Amino acid sequence: MATPDFTQIGGSQEDNSKKSYWSRPEGITSLLFLGGVGAVALYFWNKIAAFLIEVTQNTLYLGFLMAVLALVIFLLTSKDVRTAAFFLFKSLMRSVTGLIIKLDPIAIMKIYVDDLKEKREKMQGQINTLAGQLVKLNKNINENNERIKQKFAEANKASTMLDRPGMKETASLATIEGAGLQEMNEKLLPLQRNMKTVLEFMEKVNKSADYIIKETEIKVKLKEAEYRIVKESSNALRTAISIFKGNPDKKFYFDESMEYIQDDMSQKLGEMKRAMDLSLDFINGVDVQNGLLSDKGQAMLEAYNSGQFRLIQLDSPAPTTRSIDTPKDSSYKGLLD
Repeated sequence: MATPDFTQIGGSQEDNSKKSYWSRPEGITSLLFLGGVGAVALYFWNKIAAFLIEVTQNTLYLGFLMAVLALVIFLLTSKDVRTAAFFLFKSLMRSVTGLIIKLDPIAIMKIYVDDLKEKREKMQGQINTLAGQLVKLNKNINENNERIKQKFAEANKASTMLDRPGMKETASLATIEGAGLQEMNEKLLPLQRNMKTVLEFMEKVNKSADYIIKETEIKVKLKEAEYRIVKESSNALRTAISIFKGNPDKKFYFDESMEYIQDDMSQKLGEMKRAMDLSLDFINGVDVQNGLLSDKGQAMLEAYNSGQFRLIQLDSPAPTTRSIDTPKDSSYKGLLD
C-alpha cells in the first residue's frame, strides 16, 4: 500500500519561502502591533512631547551648571588667577588707603599716637598684674620658709620624745613635709627670678614707650603746624596767582558776560544807526521847510520895514474873480442854474 504525501497540504514550502515577511501572518501581526503602538503614541503625544522638552531643558540647564562649576573650580585652583586677584585686591586697598591718607594725613598720625597710648595702657595693666603675681610668689616662698622652720622644729621636738608611741612617725612626717616645702621653694625661686627679670624689662619698655609716645606727639604737632602753614601759604599763593591767571570757571563767566555786553551794544548801536538813517530824509525835509519859511519870513520882514507889507483887513473888498467861459456845447452849462 502506497504512503500518502502530506507535504502538499496547506500549500508548498517553496511558495511560503518566496513570500516577504510582511505578507506572512506574523508580518500582519507586526503591522497591527506597530499600528497600535503608533496610535497610543499619537494619543499621548502631548505628554510625551512635554516630557521630552522638560528632559531637554534639564539637560541643557545641567550642562550650563556643570560649565559654571568647572569655571569656578578652575578659578579657585588656578595659581595665576589667584595671584592676579590678590594683586588686584592689593592695588585696590592701596588706592583706598592713599585716598584716606590724602583726605586728612594729620588725623591718621594722631590715630597712630592714640593707638600707641592704648597699647601702653594695656602694657601697664599687664605690668601691674605681673607685679601682683610676683608679690604673691614672694609671699608663698616666705610662708613656705616659715612652715619649713616650723616642721623642722616639730621634727626636732618629736626626735627628743621617741620613747613615746607615734613620735617617730610624727618626726618623719614633719621632716618629709619640710623637705617637700623646701623642694617647692627651690622650684619657685627660678620662676620668681624670671618674673622679676621680666618685670624689670617691662618697666624699662614702659619708660621707653612713654618717651617714644611723647616724641611722636611732638613730631605730630610739629608736622601739623608745618602742614597748616604750608597749606595757608599755598592758598595765599594760589589766590595771588588767580589774580593774574583768574579762576577758570569765573573767568569763563566773565568772558561770556563781556561778550554778551559787546554783542548787545553792537546790536543797539546798529539799531540806532538804522533809525538815524531812516529819519535822515525827514530831518532834511524839515530843514528845507525851515529854510523856506526863514527866507519867506525874512522877505516879509524887509517888506514890513519898507512899508510894503500889508496886513489882512477884515473890511477890505473881496478880490474880483475871473469868469470862466464854458463851451456852448457843454453838457454842464445849466448845472448850477
